[in-house]
Amino acid sequence: MDNQEYLPIFLDESRENLIRLNQLLLDLEKESDNKDLLDEIFRIAHTLKGMSATMGFNNMATLTHNMENILDDLRKDKIKANRDIINLLFSSFDALDRGLESISTTGNDEIPEMKDVIAKFKTIDNNAIGQDLKITPVTSSRDILDPYSMGVIREAKGKGFNVYDIYVRLAQGTVLKSVRAYMVFKVLEERGEIIHSEPSATDLESEKFDLDFEVIFVTKETLESVKNSILQISEIEKVDINPIELEEDTNEQPPISAEGKISEVQEISLERQETKGLARMGQTIRIDVERLDELMNLVGELVIQRTHLAQIKDLGSATDELARITNDLQNLVMKVRMVPIEQLFNRFPRMVRDLSQELNKRIRLEIYGADTELDKTVIDAMGDPLMHLIRNAIDHGIETPEERVKVGKPEEGVVKLLAYHEGNNIYIEVEDDGAGINLEKVKKKAIERGIISEENLGRVQEEDLYEILFLPGFSTAEKTTDVSGRGVGMDVVKKRVEELNGSIRVESSPGKGTKVIIRLPLTLAIIQSLLVKVLDEVYAIPLSNVEEIIGLEEASIKTIKNREVIYSRGRVIPLYRLADVLNLRVDAPCNFAVIARTGGKQVGIGVDGLLGEEEIVIKSLDRVVNQNRSFVGATILGNGKVALILDVNTLANI
Repeated sequence: MDNQEYLPIFLDESRENLIRLNQLLLDLEKESDNKDLLDEIFRIAHTLKGMSATMGFNNMATLTHNMENILDDLRKDKIKANRDIINLLFSSFDALDRGLESISTTGNDEIPEMKDVIAKFKTIDNNAIGQDLKITPVTSSRDILDPYSMGVIREAKGKGFNVYDIYVRLAQGTVLKSVRAYMVFKVLEERGEIIHSEPSATDLESEKFDLDFEVIFVTKETLESVKNSILQISEIEKVDINPIELEEDTNEQPPISAEGKISEVQEISLERQETKGLARMGQTIRIDVERLDELMNLVGELVIQRTHLAQIKDLGSATDELARITNDLQNLVMKVRMVPIEQLFNRFPRMVRDLSQELNKRIRLEIYGADTELDKTVIDAMGDPLMHLIRNAIDHGIETPEERVKVGKPEEGVVKLLAYHEGNNIYIEVEDDGAGINLEKVKKKAIERGIISEENLGRVQEEDLYEILFLPGFSTAEKTTDVSGRGVGMDVVKKRVEELNGSIRVESSPGKGTKVIIRLPLTLAIIQSLLVKVLDEVYAIPLSNVEEIIGLEEASIKTIKNREVIYSRGRVIPLYRLADVLNLRVDAPCNFAVIARTGGKQVGIGVDGLLGEEEIVIKSLDRVVNQNRSFVGATILGNGKVALILDVNTLANI
């Protein structure tokens, strides 16, 4: 059987296990004696070992087996979790992560990082790590058997069966202990019946045992025949078999048929397995994202046709019913695409830990709203931007412990990562309690680079200075480091957010800290929009950007420094006539101004007329069509016409 067909499932499940493993290792670093944590980490390592061995990735199997040895010793208090061991486990995680990346791209786990970590395990003192406790064979079956099982043995011996106490020890270094135990059980069950095992079959399957296990076996075969059959299995170091002899005991339970008991055990086992299988079914199912995209496209087409039918007034209640069905279907598809943002946030605790050690700072990462759900496409796109923001907060924001103590702060700095819903948007905030942004440095650098002049410095508002931080190559760092300071990152963050039809703004207070607030749409496929008209063309403006709409008269439009502006609520707002921006007729009327906000800026978009709100389906545009980058996409209206969707972020930066 070709295992390659299972490779996508293996990669998905392994990545999920690594995400959980990363968090558990961070928790273990704080609570090194927590046995529940050690048990769960051990189970994950065991799962990864079994899956990788099955798929033939021997380096991963060997590495996770070494992890199991250490974790087992930690669980049994044979060793204590010191910093070296914790770091070795983190190194193992990194190697496994890179191994999965290698498997996904090259199809194998032959990478130097994994072999280096495997070698590190060999350098650890064998007297301290990796030694297994030996189990002394049970001298009396009464020590491990209940009276009910003893009755089965008595009945079996009465019918001429042999009953053996079999002790098996696996060879040191056996990689898949559960597989070897299974093979022993299989060989024995071909020759008789196992009525008891120590540890239990469940624990053996889960590898919750050392190298030893023991079974009580009923058979017609001789002792030597049974022993030889077990020794044929590889990696079996020792087999001891002793016949069980029962003393007369008037208090024994009534005899029970061995065959009846065995059949009953088998039926119960099968029933449990069936129930377990049924319980798993229906809980989760893996769906390829491409299939979800296809389904979303079909729903989008349905929405377009619903809008078209709504314009035909004679259809009446049929249109209303279609609207209800499409709304329900649309909401369901949206929910299928939504995943907890925890999948994204879980990447960062480890990064914060490593950077804290590298920069000799004490930093605590606090995460809130990890259960907030967001479109899978958006989550995939936001990994790098959030990484840049958190690294900047740690490097530029949080002070050293000595500096914090001088200004009356705790030695430990705090970085907060927060997500929450508000309307049809999701907000992600990255906040630190560090030194805040030094606006004087920003001004100085901006003047040096010619971004602003000294003459205009007095008229520059605080929010405009924050916007300068997002310009390519801009940095206030005095020196560059491996962490930040090269001016690469903040412009990428803004670009990525705006590509997702979102916005970003900065709030900062000197000495108290900085907060970066990102607003993103819940989904990228279907949005609420405002339809506007310029000459004979219809355009869509995302409603999430729209703040208000005001009527315009030419007399209310003023000119300041060769730029048209309007007054609204005591603020001067730049006006962009959409006909001019799109190089249409310059004498087009401008009857309304749509006040939109993006990235902390307000802009007025001058249009001829308003056609109302409508739910639209976003279709991507080819770069050749969108040469001036004024649009984020296009949509098909209910009447079959195409309308372009304006990119408000581009207008704000003209």
